[in-house]
Amino acid sequence: MSSGGRFDFDDGGWYCGGWDQGKAHGRGVCTGPQTQGEYAGAWSHGFELLGVYSWPNGGAYKGTWAQGKRHGVGVETKACWEYRGEWTQGFKGRYGQLESSTSGARYEGTWSNGLQDGYGTETYSDGGNQSDGFQYGDLSFTCAIVAKGFKKVTWTEIKPCLQLACLRTGAPIHTNGITKKKLTG
Repeated sequence: MSSGGRFDFDDGGWYCGGWDQGKAHGRGVCTGPQTQGEYAGAWSHGFELLGVYSWPNGGAYKGTWAQGKRHGVGVETKACWEYRGEWTQGFKGRYGQLESSTSGARYEGTWSNGLQDGYGTETYSDGGNQSDGFQYGDLSFTCAIVAKGFKKVTWTEIKPCLQLACLRTGAPIHTNGITKKKLTG
């Protein structure tokens, strides 16, 4: 049976909203200790579902949740940056765009565990841009086999390229157009 009301936590936080079987359910608002943050939105059996989490510093996340973590699609705003895109178990995931609200700089592409990982495009504040592979948040490199010409590839393609094609042929490995090493096999 659903009901509603307010519950005050021992740490100073509180929840006010719908209840079902002793858990937050339906619409409700919950604050952390000493109002260190606030979630307002839909709840499902004690977990956030769809809503807005606001930090005291002005940052916020608006989007979907699963099992207490940001998951699905959402927008996070912090200081002078905004991320719009997919979330996986609390981390920026699969595909999204991170953009500066002050300089116009941005990254749009793939993510893994909250970091730029795979293929993406960085656009700088002066309008210049670079599309390349990223690994764990850092600009990675473009693998090229000289005999076949340059080919931009995603990080998931770079690893096999290095291990198989470059190692087997002894082709030079290029990173952003600079030859790093000639491998011999």
